[in-house]
Amino acid sequence: MHHLLTGKQIILGVTGSIAAVKAPMIARELMRAGATVTTALTGSAQRFATPLAFSALTHEEVITSVLPREGSKKDSGTWHIRLGRSASAMLIAPCSATTIGKLRAGIYDNPVTLLASALPRETPLVLAPAMDEEMWLQPMVQENLEVLRRSGVYVIDPTSGLLASGLIGQGRMLEPEALVIRFQQILERASEHLPLFGKTVLITGGPTFEAIDPVRFIGNRSSGKMAAALAEVAERLGANVVLIMGPSPIRTNGNKRRIDIETADEMMAAVFNEIEDADIIIMNAAVSDFSAAHESKTKLKKRDISDENGKLKIELQNTPDILREIAKIKRPDQRVIGFALETGNSAESYAESKLLEKDLDMIVLNRADEIGAGFGVDTNKVTIFQRAGTKIELPLMSKEDSAREIFASIMRLP
Repeated sequence: MHHLLTGKQIILGVTGSIAAVKAPMIARELMRAGATVTTALTGSAQRFATPLAFSALTHEEVITSVLPREGSKKDSGTWHIRLGRSASAMLIAPCSATTIGKLRAGIYDNPVTLLASALPRETPLVLAPAMDEEMWLQPMVQENLEVLRRSGVYVIDPTSGLLASGLIGQGRMLEPEALVIRFQQILERASEHLPLFGKTVLITGGPTFEAIDPVRFIGNRSSGKMAAALAEVAERLGANVVLIMGPSPIRTNGNKRRIDIETADEMMAAVFNEIEDADIIIMNAAVSDFSAAHESKTKLKKRDISDENGKLKIELQNTPDILREIAKIKRPDQRVIGFALETGNSAESYAESKLLEKDLDMIVLNRADEIGAGFGVDTNKVTIFQRAGTKIELPLMSKEDSAREIFASIMRLP
């Protein structure tokens, strides 16, 4: 289990308890288990452990305020949303009685509770309380914890031992190594209850580049952002994710497996190499429709590809229709989802005809002529068509929220 957290993005929240002196070692143990750790400290926590200790260990920014600092990675007032959505889980250790009460009451007035409020529903929040026994046994503390447990929060109960007061009793947080092992066990159990646990989701994304010569190519403006959002959401829903990505600067984290390709032929080869193990296949890539019939190994001069009137002439050929080929071999238990990027009044009819022609279970229509949709932006406006005839028209929203709605529709497929 030592490397169960490999590729995981963990938020470590540290609150005002003397046990906070152990928090840097918790960060170290999380990293030893493979995690990338971002730390958030309340003002009280900083009396016991300095931000410098965490930044030196994790090599990540330490968050000490709800307000973005100038020059910080927290580049806007919504930094907590971005960080919360990128996290695989959040561990608050130590978690004080005050923090427990604030979480139960919905009071988000420090960076730790604010980040807890920004976690998506499926992202585990784990508390490791630490306090003296009298505080731990207070009926209100226990009631608050019970309410939090019922809402899906996980709690690592403290053990008995020597407390800060010098007394022996229950309230002592587990030692860092044991705490992180317990944290990993919770995440492992939590993943088994996710809707896509045990499923493999194959996603294609980005453009393809079809070479004309060593300098020029035929391509499109796809950034790969939508595919990255789909992969992120699929992973949070418990899936094993394989992402086949065309040329794209978009970085992807976590445990998803990424295969980088350049051409349509390479994408088709990669898809067919992975398709046997896939339960859900999402063809989001903007595959170039054409490639040069004859790729030149040297840079072409204008005179080499111009006619007598000076007009450029390049012979083109169709690239492989990957969706059509998938339809020929897909198993009855596999679900295949296509995307259609269209413009004009006939966009919906084209998407519906593609749904039937390619034997898809669902197709997502993306309007390139809508403001805030299409290539290179962080938002999208899509319409979902299912084979059963269901049509779902979504408003303009972030690509991650679009991805959530797309997966909600996928999970409703028969």
